[in-house]
Amino acid sequence: MRACTKNIDEVKARIAGLKGKALSVSVNKGRKKTVDLDGFIADVFPSVFTFRAGDELVSFSYSDVICGDIVIRA
Repeated sequence: MRACTKNIDEVKARIAGLKGKALSVSVNKGRKKTVDLDGFIADVFPSVFTFRAGDELVSFSYSDVICGDIVIRA
């Protein structure tokens, strides 16, 4: 098992700071499947944040970022 290097409060603060900026997100769907999305963080909530890529609105949890299933690049 991999040790956590980030605190959930640090991740929430970092994502809140990126709200509204143009970003690229890579989503690990499992079994060597990844999806790349270009867009921006639309809203930040206590448990999840939403990402708008074109007409598509997707929600992610902060734990996905900590585990490495979601990679955010500016």
